[in-house]
Amino acid sequence: MDPINTTQITGLWTYLETVDWSDPWFSGLLAFHLVMFAITFLTRNHQMFQAVHFVILLMLVYSAESINELAAQYWSSFSKQQYFDSKGLFISVVWSTPLLINTLIIVMSWILTSSQLMVSAGRLKIEMEKRKQNAVERKNEKEKSAKRKAE
Repeated sequence: MDPINTTQITGLWTYLETVDWSDPWFSGLLAFHLVMFAITFLTRNHQMFQAVHFVILLMLVYSAESINELAAQYWSSFSKQQYFDSKGLFISVVWSTPLLINTLIIVMSWILTSSQLMVSAGRLKIEMEKRKQNAVERKNEKEKSAKRKAE
């Protein structure tokens, strides 16, 4: 296959159009990302598991440069074309971006959970204050009724 003429690439969309998505390793990459999104979804109510998943995702993003270097070195063993450039655009698009979207979803989930907890805590506080006020009012009524009986 001929190398990609970089002068024809004018933006991200034209860059993605030059990729041969029928390469078998893209199916594996897609499956990997789908598993990562599934784990994110399935662990949404388990904060500790999700925190570990979050750290793993960030470590995978951090390792993108090393993965890019290895892939650039051994691309012919798994791909029809050499996509792995020295600036890392391709690895950023197909590897890091989906992982970072995953981490963004996790952070948004944590913010939602935190806001729900804050609302619940506020409601409990209001409810406790009402109970306390009702208890004081009942105590005052008992004292008044006791004074009336004593008179």
